Amino acid sequence: MELKKEMRSHLRRRRQLFSHGRRGLFLCLILVLPSKGFSQSLFNYAEYTYATILTLPTEASEKEKAVSANTGLALSFKNAEARGYVTLPKTTFAELESASSFAGKADLLNDPRYGLGITLFKKRLPTLIKLGTNTYSRSISKLNNPSPSTLANPLVKTFSFSTGIGATLPTLTSSVQPFSSAVSITLPKKQFFLPMTAEVFFTEDVASAVSISAQQSFSSRSTVKSAVTVARFYIENNTAILKKNNAAFDADWFYAALAELSFQSPLLKANCYTGFQQSPYEANPIWIKIDARTYIKLLLLNFSYFSIINAKDSPKAAPLIGGSSTICRVSEQASVNPQILFLLDDRHASSVRFGFSALEQQKVTATNTPVLLTTLKLRAGAAYENHFFTTRFDWTHANILLDGEPPTKSSTPEECHSFSLSSSYAGKHAKLSLSGSYARYPPLTETSALKEVYSADVKIGVPALKISAQAGVDVTLKDGERSAGEFDARITYTMKRKYLHTSLKVGLAMPF
Repeated sequence: MELKKEMRSHLRRRRQLFSHGRRGLFLCLILVLPSKGFSQSLFNYAEYTYATILTLPTEASEKEKAVSANTGLALSFKNAEARGYVTLPKTTFAELESASSFAGKADLLNDPRYGLGITLFKKRLPTLIKLGTNTYSRSISKLNNPSPSTLANPLVKTFSFSTGIGATLPTLTSSVQPFSSAVSITLPKKQFFLPMTAEVFFTEDVASAVSISAQQSFSSRSTVKSAVTVARFYIENNTAILKKNNAAFDADWFYAALAELSFQSPLLKANCYTGFQQSPYEANPIWIKIDARTYIKLLLLNFSYFSIINAKDSPKAAPLIGGSSTICRVSEQASVNPQILFLLDDRHASSVRFGFSALEQQKVTATNTPVLLTTLKLRAGAAYENHFFTTRFDWTHANILLDGEPPTKSSTPEECHSFSLSSSYAGKHAKLSLSGSYARYPPLTETSALKEVYSADVKIGVPALKISAQAGVDVTLKDGERSAGEFDARITYTMKRKYLHTSLKVGLAMPF
């Protein structure tokens, strides 16, 4: 009887906390700790994480001593998960001393991140609800900023297709986001002919999105996936460049839509995207992106193409403005990436992979007089892998100017030649990785300095001791004289018990 009263009282307190909105949700993360009245079968584990970085510069760097930290707690239940995190941003020792009282030190903390995820109807109609300062990715990221990636990895292995709103509860390093609610409902294949997922989210400032995705398999190795996403964003004019180019606009709500289609088979994989962005200007930008991969015996060929179809109808300074108020300055981009893979007949399942990539890009400069520049990026790489050892070499020649006249020195693409070498070993008792790189930036003019950047990194992990360590150094030279440098080292300890997971990280940064 006493136990039931305790449970009712406990639940009543939790309902009162939830009724107070975001504040209640954050405090609830503490109150949902397993208690005597909860069945242990409902509780999975609690995870506490903490990370801190001390910055202790040398006198030569002319920087102040500072500290930053993140800490938080995650609670995992059978059908629910709760998280709460708080951050101390990079703060100088002088600022810490001036905040003498506890309240003063608390004012230095960033707004907390918190979240609660609940799973319902697992068997018949899986429904996932997420409340808190969530982050959103996948289709939402493409609508926020459609700019394609410029990594052009010559040895890329994965070929992914991820759709939907990508709602994620906050993590230890998440940035502060507005409070939002997200719901995902999956129609299982057993109950429905066509497996589908419907997702929706709303933020406290009334930004919202709806996404519906489906999948159809024609055989055991051929699949078609599709998705449609519609979103509403509040877009602001947050750059002076638009005003100087007579392209300023009043902040307002705008709509965006994205259609995605993927075909996957043993010989061909293709991902196609078509996006529409409502614009503050007369022309509403429409963009397309195609990623494709095919196999011809030992040869693997990747191809990618992106284009804002009606970029010429928009102001040159802003071919497209994404949902995050970010200007997409890339109007067209194409890349090709052939790779050759050799499988070696040995007991370690060894393989050797060679790859080359070429990426051409047309991009508008962020200057008072926007100019369209065409650049080229070339990369090549080679890698050897087996069950426990990997080594890789990369060469890059980036920002090769093919066409256009940069209006200012700062808008001139910084041409770069770089080389990198990395190796890793994963044994039964230890893990080790080493990497190093060198980058050379030729002088832009006769009076400019030759810039060179050296970096090295080492990581060591001992699974038996649950400890990993990392150390690295970066040095920048201009005309042979050091202009910047930093040494950093980090140690991480992780522990997993039945009901408690812990991760502790301590780091030291020394600019010199």
